[in-house]
Amino acid sequence: MSVYKPKQSRIWQYDFVVAGKRYVGSTGVLNRRTAEEYERRMRQEVATGKLGAIGQMSLDDATGRYWEEKGRHRGDAVDVERRIEILLQLLGPQTRLSAIDQAVVAAAIERRRTMTFKKGKGAKAKDYALSNSTVNRDIIETLRPILKRARTHWSTRGALHGLPEIDWRDLRLSEPRAQSRVYSQTEKAAWLAACDADVRLALDMMLTYGLRYGELFFPLDALNLDVREPTLTLQKGRKRDVILHLPLRRDHAKALTELVTKARAAGVDQVWCVKAGRSLAPMTYGTLEHRISKAANAAKISGGRRIHGARHHAGSMILKKTKNLKAVQGLLGHARVSSSERYAHVLTDELRAALDDDDDQQDLPSDANTAAGK
Repeated sequence: MSVYKPKQSRIWQYDFVVAGKRYVGSTGVLNRRTAEEYERRMRQEVATGKLGAIGQMSLDDATGRYWEEKGRHRGDAVDVERRIEILLQLLGPQTRLSAIDQAVVAAAIERRRTMTFKKGKGAKAKDYALSNSTVNRDIIETLRPILKRARTHWSTRGALHGLPEIDWRDLRLSEPRAQSRVYSQTEKAAWLAACDADVRLALDMMLTYGLRYGELFFPLDALNLDVREPTLTLQKGRKRDVILHLPLRRDHAKALTELVTKARAAGVDQVWCVKAGRSLAPMTYGTLEHRISKAANAAKISGGRRIHGARHHAGSMILKKTKNLKAVQGLLGHARVSSSERYAHVLTDELRAALDDDDDQQDLPSDANTAAGK
């Protein structure tokens, strides 16, 4: 039988030729007899014409097909496209899907971990290591849906697809548990005071509604500034198919009304603008982020992910006021309430405070007195 086990691998591979066409790949098993049975079934599938071309499809073709069918329609399409390019670089565009097994994916993960990225430009820009979360997204969360779709949508029903089984959980790198950040009233006031008027409103909206940074750049028609029920409509989820109508505070609605009037007069479709001669120009992502971060430095707010910390702050504050995880879910647009449970520390802190203030608590005897029977 045409099965073999490469050096430094426990997985058996198959390699045979039928009618001048070569079929190679991983059996995905550790036992030789099972591998031989797998290879026998592969030969039979080829001989009877039942074996589809999925296992022999190149990664380049697979990623292209996935992009057309799914990737380009996702809300994070820009990130998906970038991660597909990384995947092709690491695994090789002509690699057959049947050759992508546990060992191949593990090697790609290790190569990705050795790569770095720079913050800023110029010779003085420092290299930073990638986080485990980034590596998981770039490899596992990009490759897994492609291979899954190859199995479920591209292969003939009942035919042997020839794709190895991969234990994704075993490959996933450990990620630190997300921490919820809460800014004190002093920190919040200092941060807002260090901003100019327009940037102050943007920051206050993140601290109040838990907007992700990218969600600040909403189109003007997403605003309903009716004085009775002002709202901001956001499209959530990867497919942008979850609609969230966020109620706005009246002071925010009033300030936004002024910005909308100015933006429309300048022909700009966002509220955050900068002066460009006698007119206005839309503020870029980088410009607004720089101004918010600069204000944080002025307010002496340290630590990582300060801007995203505004979202954590909003979630914690709304839970503290309402004692309702469903309210957090509604504010932040979480698909599942389990995603909102990270903010439950607020309830735990209040529970501990309530127990400490319990009027019925009594002085307990010390361990020494108890042991002595006193």
